[in-house]
This record gives sequence, structure tokens and C-alpha cells, in this order.
Amino acid sequence: MASRRDFKKDVNFLTNEIFMRSIIHLEFFGKRNADEVYSIMNEAADARNNYVARINQKIDKKADIKPHFKTIYDDLLNSTHDLLEKIDNLDID
Repeated sequence: MASRRDFKKDVNFLTNEIFMRSIIHLEFFGKRNADEVYSIMNEAADARNNYVARINQKIDKKADIKPHFKTIYDDLLNSTHDLLEKIDNLDID
């Protein structure tokens, strides 16, 4: 299993990808959908804080550790995909 430190780095990387895609969207499309983009960025920041808190959570039973991190990993990938899809769909009218 990867370390918590590496997992947090992955969370930060994916969050930064969402931020970069948002900033690029704002640069290319101007202020047309700025409120929605800022909302997505806030959602990404909140999700990042939630994932880091879940990663730092102490697990007492050794058998529960792997499923706990698997759940976090799956949630992370799904929410990242959803947020990136929201950004991509903003410019489709």
C-alpha cells in the first residue's frame, strides 16, 4: 500500500489539475461562465480538504485499512472526473 504522504500528493495533484483547467477555461472564454467556474473551484477545494481529513483518519482494525483507502481512492477519481466534466461542459451551448 502506498503511504499516506503519497496519497495526499495525489489528491493535491488532481485538485491542481481541476484548478488549472478552470483557470484555462476562464482565460479562453472570459467571464462568460465565471460564477460556475468559481463554484467548481470551491467544490474542488472542499473535496480536497475532505479527502485529506479522511486520509488522516486513524483506523484501529488492520482489516479495515485497505477498504478504507480503496473507498477514498474511488471517491477521489469519481469526483475528479465529475468536476472536470462540469468544466468541459460549460462551453457547450
